[in-house]
Amino acid sequence: MKKQQLIECYHRFRRWQQEGPQYVNRHQDSVQHCHNCGTEFADNFCPRCGQRAEVGRVGWKSVRESIAILWGLDSRSLISTLVQLLLRPGYLVRDYISGHRQVSFPPVKMLAIVSILAVVVESVFHVHNEVVGVHFDIPEVDKIIQWFNDHKSWGTLLVQSFFILPTWIVFRFAPRYPRHTLPEGFFLQVFLSTQGLLLGFINYLHRGVATVISIVFLIITYRQLFGYSWWGTLWRYLVTAFSSLMMILPFYVIAFMLGDDDRKDAAIIAGPWVIAFVILLIAVMLGVAYLISRHQYKKNEKRISMEIEHIS
Repeated sequence: MKKQQLIECYHRFRRWQQEGPQYVNRHQDSVQHCHNCGTEFADNFCPRCGQRAEVGRVGWKSVRESIAILWGLDSRSLISTLVQLLLRPGYLVRDYISGHRQVSFPPVKMLAIVSILAVVVESVFHVHNEVVGVHFDIPEVDKIIQWFNDHKSWGTLLVQSFFILPTWIVFRFAPRYPRHTLPEGFFLQVFLSTQGLLLGFINYLHRGVATVISIVFLIITYRQLFGYSWWGTLWRYLVTAFSSLMMILPFYVIAFMLGDDDRKDAAIIAGPWVIAFVILLIAVMLGVAYLISRHQYKKNEKRISMEIEHIS
């Protein structure tokens, strides 16, 4: 394939990524009566009771559609959403949290299904991928960690939830999606948790490669969603990731304080100081990143307003 053809393929791919949600018009214009309540209407669903227009006797089509809906193979295809989550992740998340719900498979349900698939793969091929790979030899704490590893969907989401607050603060004034909310941050982490489980299949082959690929995909997702440059996205992601890891550190310290080995005494003495230092460090890092982002956002707004005044 020639260089020019490769360039054209890349531009087509970029247009597909950015063109936004694609809707399929399946509305019916013929007037019909609802089989459930008798209401007369012209659409796919009854406006009074919500029953579908195409309802008749139960047949094999009904069985096929019921199974397809259960596993996400209906109009909001699970497979299509997973493909988008790998090829245009940031744009997909932005479509969803900006109100285009019908172009994506329900994210929480998608996370649960992918988690079930991961468990099936591990059972069949006798491989294992831990959500939390740290063990403390403390029965109470290790039971909690084991729960995280046994319940991959919720375990992955709970680990990812540490990213919600740092992401909200650091990317608060993003040029492409400014002033996003904490609930939107929750759904962002649901999508990223599903993405992490998908990329986790590479982990069965090589853990190091899977870690690098996962980080690259996270950076791409943040850039597509928030619209910063590569450098602007990279340093903000590093601040977000480091702050999130630091937020987990106090739980490790508390785990050592609850232990019965030689580390307990040292943890009890140094633990409060470590936790205080971590909280202060997180506050400083997030505060500085917040101020820088806000300054750049206001500067860009001022520049845009001046350009508009100049044109008018």
